[in-house]
Amino acid sequence: MSLSGQKPPGRLVPSAPTALPRGAGDGGAERAVPPASGAEPPGTPLQEIVRDLFAEAIGVPRRTVHADSDFFRLGGHPAAAARLLARARRVLGAGLDDRALHEAPTPARFAAAAGEQPAAATGPAGAFDGEGSAVLPLRLRGALNAGALQEALGDVGHRHGALRNSRLGSAGTRLRALAAGDHLLELTLPADLVDLWSHTPLAAELALAYRARAAGRPPRWEGPVPEAAPRARAGDLAPTVPPGSRPAPADARVGRLALDWDAGLHQRLARLAAAQGATLFMVVHAALAALLTRLGAGPAITVAAPVPARDSAALRRAVGPYGRVLALSVDTSGDPAFTALLRRVRAADLAAYRAGTAALARPGGIALSVLADSGEAYEAAGLTVRAAPPLLPLRAAALGLILTERHTPAGAPAGIAVTAAYQYDAVGETAAAHLTGQLAALLEAALDAPAATLSRLDGGTRPPLAPAGTGKHTAPSPTRRPAPAPAAMPVPVAG
Repeated sequence: MSLSGQKPPGRLVPSAPTALPRGAGDGGAERAVPPASGAEPPGTPLQEIVRDLFAEAIGVPRRTVHADSDFFRLGGHPAAAARLLARARRVLGAGLDDRALHEAPTPARFAAAAGEQPAAATGPAGAFDGEGSAVLPLRLRGALNAGALQEALGDVGHRHGALRNSRLGSAGTRLRALAAGDHLLELTLPADLVDLWSHTPLAAELALAYRARAAGRPPRWEGPVPEAAPRARAGDLAPTVPPGSRPAPADARVGRLALDWDAGLHQRLARLAAAQGATLFMVVHAALAALLTRLGAGPAITVAAPVPARDSAALRRAVGPYGRVLALSVDTSGDPAFTALLRRVRAADLAAYRAGTAALARPGGIALSVLADSGEAYEAAGLTVRAAPPLLPLRAAALGLILTERHTPAGAPAGIAVTAAYQYDAVGETAAAHLTGQLAALLEAALDAPAATLSRLDGGTRPPLAPAGTGKHTAPSPTRRPAPAPAAMPVPVAG
């Protein structure tokens, strides 16, 4: 969600290795303060935006700024503070006075000062097929103490309800040896009990529990597991249906197409987002809304967008379903310039991010997400624990577009992996590929002429989508390749 052309978005998980502190726990217990304690990633979209503003103003990599990082301890000085406030007023549209940064010097507190409200409800429940299973894999490298791992799994299982049955040898927990000193721990959990943002705290807490058990001591956790907002049973608004799609059964099969957008396109998207005070997600959201309108969906476009709802430090360290699927709506009427539409999208998205009672999306229609690339490893008694790409069923959306950004070690844009997940009976491979190709073409046109009106942008003259299963059109998309069509796919994130 970066707003800086030099430090574009890409990580919603900590990206710097975090040393595991050795606590002086009572009674000889290892004090298992999570490695991310004080260094948790932002837990809401608005916190992510503020984190990026901090990094931009100070001139530090995004990965060094966390939800509770103090602006001034990071190296912020009066000139940087003035830059930040000026940029924040423009980007966030909030009335922040000159004392705001001194009174709220962290991204989490600054987001609250900018009007962010705690989520009144998470969910809706079952948005990602609550009957399915999520897989949260962890890569373990180093000399593995299986006994310590077994005990550590028991420790985190007692702490988090979603992990209660996650013990070696139990159903849904598998440890595979990939090579000497290299293992993959796969935790299969009820999909409705976890979310994408559970993966990082899971890795952090398992690492700390393992470290304690390897030293012969039990972990002592920092406070109880928090209670989140109640879960909504159903959404408020139905996302826009892809033109040409058909109703699908509840048990619809899901397929995927994988595409690559190269580093050049990634860099240009990041620069446009920075110039317009927006995020990469907002740029793609605007392009998707414009495309759906031009394909006949009308001027009122609603997109489902899963986002974290972890506004407190305790929630940022929790394993559980603490996210919500927002229904982000925008009006494309009047043939606006692309930059004007982007301003509408930014205003609508920010309003939803701020509001604790923002509309939630019903199942179906189209979803848009941005994924983080994987985080760095947590060190634990000679073992490193790293979150591997998660899998979660996504049968609720007729078509889900998932963007996963790649970055160089220095944080520069290195390309975007795009996954188009589609219901065979609703959309089909041909229509999914065609729409994804048109989206790429429209984005290229908008980058070439951002001030052009939607009707004048190139990339919209191709035939309309073929109905599901007709196979009449081929997608003119970059580096298209069919992907396997498993029942699970990467968890989406908005940003």
